[in-house]
Formats: sequence, structure tokens, C-alpha cells
Amino acid sequence: RVNPLPGARRLAAAWRTGRLTRALPDLALDLTADIDRRLAETPPPARLSRADLAALLRWTRSALAALHAQEALAGALLREDGTRTAASAALTALAEHRARGLTDTETVAAAPVVLALTPPRLTGPLRLPPGAEENGERPAVAEKGPAAEKGPGLPALPAREALRLRIRWIHQLQVHLVHDAARRTTLSHRAVALLRWHELLRTLDGDGLPKDLAQRLPRPDGPPLPDAFRLAEDAVVVAERPRDGGAPARGVSGGRAAGTAWDGRGERPEDAVLVVRTLDPALAPLLPHLTALVAQTGSPLSHLAVLAREFKVPAVVGAADAVRRFTPGTRLAVDGTSGDIRLDDTRTREAADR
Repeated sequence: RVNPLPGARRLAAAWRTGRLTRALPDLALDLTADIDRRLAETPPPARLSRADLAALLRWTRSALAALHAQEALAGALLREDGTRTAASAALTALAEHRARGLTDTETVAAAPVVLALTPPRLTGPLRLPPGAEENGERPAVAEKGPAAEKGPGLPALPAREALRLRIRWIHQLQVHLVHDAARRTTLSHRAVALLRWHELLRTLDGDGLPKDLAQRLPRPDGPPLPDAFRLAEDAVVVAERPRDGGAPARGVSGGRAAGTAWDGRGERPEDAVLVVRTLDPALAPLLPHLTALVAQTGSPLSHLAVLAREFKVPAVVGAADAVRRFTPGTRLAVDGTSGDIRLDDTRTREAADR
């Protein structure tokens, strides 16, 4: 009780944390400036030698490590509630460029902030979600917050959002680099995606391809996977039946809301609670207009769950048989923190009181 060391250690830790909190916005600004400069100086992958291509791939990994570290610190130490997000800026830019008739490739080149709406993928072309105006919606324009970062042609973004946007840009650069590596090694995009990181770098350094690469190739696409499944021998998918009611639904975006269930088709209710089977990234433009989001599958780290947190839309994943249970028009109360979903009888009680 009289030992002064624990208190002294806590005081020293608080002092170091305070110094880091004050310095973090400037550190983030310096890091994003370095990333922007390196990206601007990077030539097209086709103009790089194999050695330069491998070196650039190694740099992207170290850059992601630094970006993720500072982004995690910013989320833990900085208070940026109510500031503008990259996703809201991306939706505004997407609506503007779609109104001008630009293609997805032209839109990304003119406004790279729109990449915040799409997850990185190695197979298949880059596809941006449909703009809000294509669904008869007005484009969402977020309120501007304090400007902690502003790059060329970019809206002002707080430190954490600026770091997260650079992470997405580095991911997209990696996609282009891996595609060029596939071209040089005469591999398809699907085959090169099966290489481990060190195997890809060794191939670029002159080593041969792994001998078991042909056995790794996936089978042709089949029916959609069940909500819960396990892999039996020879990678056979076996549907799992939930036991004792199954795992409870998980809240992935905090807050509570009540509204009307909607399946994404037809006219959207003013207080729409979107109920879907999977968290499709193409649903991103709908988020600003939703009261809540419920999905049968998904995880807190899925792209749409991250966007739901940015837009402060209560969201729940893992809601068993949600599409069948909550038909369009059903009144729902959604708790995005606990994952609880209940039939909302508020209107019934109000009518009885009257």
C-alpha cells in the first residue's frame, strides 16, 4: 500500500500516452505525405523490372504495417466523432462522376477516394457500387469536420480516415503489382492468388513455381455456401445445423434503431431496416439512407460492416434465417451493440394508449 512504484509507473505511462496523443496527428500527416509521394513517383508496373517489381511489393508490406499501426493508435487515442469519413466523401464523389457518365476506371483515376467503397480483390475486374442517383436517391453529402489531412484533389479528412484511405490505396497498388507478376509468370489471376507471399517473391527473383500449385486450383463455382458449414474430406462442404438455437447474432455497429424491414427491392421505406443474406459491398450507397442493417452471415471485419460503423448505422450479422423470419414490412427493433433483434410493437402500444 505504501509502495510508490506502481503509482509512479502509471504516471509515467500516462505522460507517454499524452505525448503520443498530441504528436499522433502530425505523425499521421507525415506518413500520409510520404505514402502519397511514393505512390505519385511509382511508374506503371509494366515499366518495372522483375527486381524492381519485387522490391515494390516488399515496400507495400512495410507501408501497410506502418499505416495499420498508426490507424490503430488513432482509433484508440484520438477522438474524432462527428468528423467526415472517407466513405461519405467517396459516395459524394461517386455520384458526381456517375452523373458525368464516367466509367468505373475513369472514376477511380479522377477520384481515387471512391476506392473506400470497394474491398480489394485479385480476381475479376474492379466494380464500383451503383451510385445513389441510380437508385433514385439523392447523393449523401456529409458534414465537414476538422481538417487533419487534405491531399491533392481530396476532401479534408481526419487523421484516422486519411490513414485508412491510404491502406486501401496500397491494397489496390498490390493488386496491380500481383496482376503484372501473373502476366510475367504466365499465370491466371486466380492461380496467382493461390501463391503465398514468399512464393510470389521467390518466383519474381527467378525461382520456379511451387510444384503443388495445380492441386491448389479451386473447383468450378457451385451453389452458394450455406450460412453455417464445415469442410469434410476432399474439401466437401457439409451444411451445419445450429445446435440449441445456434450461435447468437453479433452486433457489429453500435446503436439502437427501430424501423421497417426491407429486402432492397421495390420502394424503400423511410425508416428502412435492410435485411439481407450476405453483406454485399455493392450495398454501400444505401447505407446513408438506412435505419439499421441485418444480415444472416458476415463478420465485424467485412467491408460493409466497417462502412456501417463509419455511417453510424446499427448493424447485426449472423442473424439465423433472418430473410425468412423478417419479411418486408415487419417492424423491427435492432440493437447494434448486443446483436438483439426483436419485433417492434411500439406502434401497437401507442395505438392502444390513444
